[in-house]
Amino acid sequence: MTRTIAIDTVDYGRVEVVEPAWCIGHGREMGVPVYRDDITHNSVRVKAGTDTETHGWLPMLTACVSWAPFREIVPVITLIVDVEHDFEAEDGRRVAEGLRLAASRIEVLATEAIRLRGEIT
Repeated sequence: MTRTIAIDTVDYGRVEVVEPAWCIGHGREMGVPVYRDDITHNSVRVKAGTDTETHGWLPMLTACVSWAPFREIVPVITLIVDVEHDFEAEDGRRVAEGLRLAASRIEVLATEAIRLRGEIT
């Protein structure tokens, strides 16, 4: 299900945008100065990480499907991948496990973004 929302922009005034069903909303764009090209639809974020002996919980990935309809032709995937620590050798397997989980979640998001392209084009 889609709906139309109105966002006030600095450069184009009030802009009506069709919000795809997978979009989590535009609360952060409401009431603050935003340019039309900055209007972005984002899906729910997925995360991946692992528990290590040395550093405890280690986040490795935050990702979502994203689409800025006035800037991009089709949805893309937004990835934040970050791991930088010195690890005990025993944590190496846990880190590798977390990276495999992150990779599988990226593959799922990529598949979803490709599927969503069919709804747009």
